[in-house]
Amino acid sequence: MSTICLNNIEIYAYHGVFEVEQKVGQWYTVNLEIDVDLTEAALNDELRGTIDYSKLNDIIREEMSIKSKLIEHVANRIANRVLETFPDIESGTLSVAKKNPPVKGEMESVEIVIEL
Repeated sequence: MSTICLNNIEIYAYHGVFEVEQKVGQWYTVNLEIDVDLTEAALNDELRGTIDYSKLNDIIREEMSIKSKLIEHVANRIANRVLETFPDIESGTLSVAKKNPPVKGEMESVEIVIEL
């Protein structure tokens, strides 16, 4: 088993419970790690033996562009779509972090992590 990691994908999006969050938007960081058998790709040097990470990136960006109140909901949509698109994925982890969430005091981010 091998792991493909998409690290620190920076996306400006419009999620939040507060109206201002959905109007003004803010930065998010998304990370995706997937476990998959890469034996065929390693031996044959062909894309068909792996997961196309550019398509994973597209899925993440498309789902992040859909306004939602909660990042839990966004993360769930991303995870479901990734697994539906790539059934060979064995498992993985997805995180969605909202930078500078609207809370009292200073906080770098709040992050949701889900297992695939």
